[in-house]
Amino acid sequence: MALLFGLTLPLVVDAQARRAPVQCWNDDRGQKVCGDVVPPSEARRQRELIDQRGVVTRVVPAQKTAAQIEAEAKLRRETEQRIAYDRYLLQAYNAVPDIERARDDRLTDLDSRLRLAEKALADTRASLSDLRLRIPKAAVTIDPRLQARIDEFTIAEADHLKAVARIRQDRARIVLDFARDIVRFRELKGSAGG
Repeated sequence: MALLFGLTLPLVVDAQARRAPVQCWNDDRGQKVCGDVVPPSEARRQRELIDQRGVVTRVVPAQKTAAQIEAEAKLRRETEQRIAYDRYLLQAYNAVPDIERARDDRLTDLDSRLRLAEKALADTRASLSDLRLRIPKAAVTIDPRLQARIDEFTIAEADHLKAVARIRQDRARIVLDFARDIVRFRELKGSAGG
């Protein structure tokens, strides 16, 4: 019986040794550190599991940082949005001329808005110029009512300038967006065999 106990004990110890491979990782200084137990402070690092023959059996990847997790999530969201937009392009349009018509309709609407905004700007500037001509040449002070109107039209001029700039930016963006849509639509139709 003692002989049997003596034989089983090494088998148990040997089986336990096999279950706990040596783990190696690089510390903060880039030095390779190995052990059968990884300290909690090092558990976030990439580790190699090495068997008793010295062969790397598995690599445990490093834990991802919050920034890495967020970057991967952002990439996933962007990919999902791109796929959804591709699906929209294929469902909304049958051919490139359909996209061009939609673009032209949007541009026609923006051009009308731009003409109105430019006319409002020109009218405001004309009124502002007329108000400024009412200031006497030798005046030391300006009538407060006249100054209030000049201030009012000066603010309106700035607002109209912003509106014109915004519409022009929208127009340029639409031209670029539709150009990209046409290129992508052709790619999708080509890859879909259409």
